[in-house]
Amino acid sequence: MGRSFVPVFIKRFKTKAQQEEWYRKWDVIEYEDDEDISEYATKFKKIYKRVDSSRKIPKWTIVRKFINSLPLKYTEMLTIIRPNTLEEAIEGALDVKASQKIKGWRKKQSYLLDTIKALKKKVHALQIKATTLAEPVQGIQDEIFGNRGRGRVRGRGKGYRERGNSRGEFT
Repeated sequence: MGRSFVPVFIKRFKTKAQQEEWYRKWDVIEYEDDEDISEYATKFKKIYKRVDSSRKIPKWTIVRKFINSLPLKYTEMLTIIRPNTLEEAIEGALDVKASQKIKGWRKKQSYLLDTIKALKKKVHALQIKATTLAEPVQGIQDEIFGNRGRGRVRGRGKGYRERGNSRGEFT
């Protein structure tokens, strides 16, 4: 009693034209570049269930059809994994996709670390240049203004505190 009504209905009432249309879709099914693996797997299973509602096509043929319709990077990895069922093949493809994302993140992270390192070197070089440029400016400033006010505190003049209280207020 665990069978769904839809496959039984389709099997019983499918027309020759519908069957031909499903076989045509089955023959040309391919993974699209802009398609997500999970979306493609759903589309693949939907067409497969319509084409083989009585489950007469061998599992390995279905698995191979799925694997061979994927891009090369998935095909190579899934061939190594050797899934036995369509579900294992789909899960393997999703794992390959996840590992590709991680690999991409690692490349980005490595690039960012290299960029940060290069920027630190540039900042250090600029700091050295700024210091080198500041020394002559300080010398010119000393020449123009002399050493006025250096080493001594400038106040408000003699007798300021004498005229008021300790806060400088007048009484």
